[in-house]
Amino acid sequence: MTRLTETDQHLVRQWDQHAEATVVISLVQPEDTDTDPSHADPIKQFQAVADQLTGLSSRLAIRHQSKPVPRPGFELADNILFSAFPLQKGLPPFLNALSQTAGSRPMLPDPVKNRIDRLDILIRLKLYITPACPHCPDMVNTLIPLALSSPLIQLEILDGSLFNREAQKDGVTSAPCLILDDGFRWTGGVSALEILNMAVNRDPSTLSTETLKHIMEEGDASWIAVQMAEKKKIFDNFVHLICYPLWSVRLGAMVVVEELAQTQPDLILQLCSPLIERFDSVDIPAQGDILYALGEAGDLKTADWIEKKLSSFSHPDLIDAANEAVVSIREKTD
Repeated sequence: MTRLTETDQHLVRQWDQHAEATVVISLVQPEDTDTDPSHADPIKQFQAVADQLTGLSSRLAIRHQSKPVPRPGFELADNILFSAFPLQKGLPPFLNALSQTAGSRPMLPDPVKNRIDRLDILIRLKLYITPACPHCPDMVNTLIPLALSSPLIQLEILDGSLFNREAQKDGVTSAPCLILDDGFRWTGGVSALEILNMAVNRDPSTLSTETLKHIMEEGDASWIAVQMAEKKKIFDNFVHLICYPLWSVRLGAMVVVEELAQTQPDLILQLCSPLIERFDSVDIPAQGDILYALGEAGDLKTADWIEKKLSSFSHPDLIDAANEAVVSIREKTD
């Protein structure tokens, strides 16, 4: 069983004595634990650590929740998931984070604060740490105040040795390793200002599918439409949203398609070719949504493709969607 050492217990008691208010956090686990059986043992260990922490501190309350999270861990705020055991080197930054969640907005240097105040785009940061890493606590202490200062900064901190399958998938071989939006990464220490500068200066057209999905889920679908209009380009990863397995995600993408069809008909036409290329690789519900998008975005050439494809359809929903798409296109072009 994962246990706090005597030194750890002493640090928790000290924190408890100086805490100004009760801090409430959540111990979260994925809603469907069957999706990754490797999470079963960490869930039990997180529960054991949570019991020890609350047994040592009267100022810490930990709720247990099932949520749509990628892995178990302590949810320190709505935008901070700490998927690592707060033990030994990992305990002081965890306790620092608890103190900061209970207080007002963290004090940050003016250049960092000014950059955060200018954020208008979601930033997804994933920090890999390990228990023995001497530099990882500094990175945790750097990142948590940033995330507490803005809901636009989504921060995940995870123990790469505990969730090694995820670390292998992300190509992480050392710690600390910080990944920005499933792309750019830093290995070793990095300043808060450098992280923010890199995040803010990103080309929106390079945003990952997951980041675009998060932006839509936050109710900012129009922001994506505006960015594509300004760049005069349909983002490659936006196309994936129209083919996404979840209907709710595809529905959000359709809002963007409809807006651009009204305001940028020449631009939205760029969407047709990549959707046609992906059509045969997705399931029937997604095919139906692709046909709808083609009806909104397409021209007579697109209508000809749909009519040829129609002869191969047997599913009534696809037949209806194809006919409606052709009618929509021909009404626009008459």
